[in-house]
Amino acid sequence: MKRWMLLLMVAATACEKVVEMDVPYDGDRIVVNSFIQPDSAVYIRVTRSQPPGGAVFPEIPNADVSLMAGSTKLPLQWQVINGKGYFVSQTPAPKNVEYNIKVTAAGLDTVTAKDTLPRQPQISEPFGQAGGNRVKFVLKDLPGWDAYQFRLYRGVMSPANQVVLSERLLYRFDPSYNNNFTDLIAENYREVNFIADQRFDGSEITVVMQTKNVNVKGEILILEVTGLTQDAFKYYKTLELQTTNDGNPLVDLNRVHSNVNKGYGILAGVNAARLQLEIK
Repeated sequence: MKRWMLLLMVAATACEKVVEMDVPYDGDRIVVNSFIQPDSAVYIRVTRSQPPGGAVFPEIPNADVSLMAGSTKLPLQWQVINGKGYFVSQTPAPKNVEYNIKVTAAGLDTVTAKDTLPRQPQISEPFGQAGGNRVKFVLKDLPGWDAYQFRLYRGVMSPANQVVLSERLLYRFDPSYNNNFTDLIAENYREVNFIADQRFDGSEITVVMQTKNVNVKGEILILEVTGLTQDAFKYYKTLELQTTNDGNPLVDLNRVHSNVNKGYGILAGVNAARLQLEIK
């Protein structure tokens, strides 16, 4: 059992109080992180867990990683990308199959995980006007459970004369229009939001984003809506909660959702759709 020493600064009384919190640690385990996007290579990050407070999570490049797409085993190759090691599939991820992963490494418990791919969001009719601070589009939600991640980017022209993603933009859902998103309405502008479709299951809705900056004529924006499986949605929401509460000793610590048996991390499906919008 490890202990974190948290320093609570009480400004009003100009004193310091040390708070000891017991944080359970079950020993070193394999950590798997991978989000699978259809028709793209699969990137799998495999590391070793560390006790609470650890800042470095050692890679396990000699791990035995087996990834099944339905009944087909996807060949993997170790690659270092931007200084980090990944097991990368040599063929794109196929649609309409269940994915199963098994990872073994010397001295550690073997871990397994599985997930499917979600439906791709159906988005259309993007609109934004110069001098305003709103962009909107139509989201057609199909019957049955779905969850989405919303992001907005500035687009730039590449040397190949193609529009590519640049910086993420800050936005919030406009409270005047998005009654379906009442639990997400807030004063803060954010780069990303996650929402499930309980309030609009099977409906076609107009999504209105209020941007922090005024729209400029001629600029290109890219709307991105990503479909999430239940495991992906739970992971992102619990990670968001942990990040929000980080450093607050008055709030109970929460675990980030994991679907990796006998280990930590996440193997989950995502499916992104994008719309390009030129401000008129």
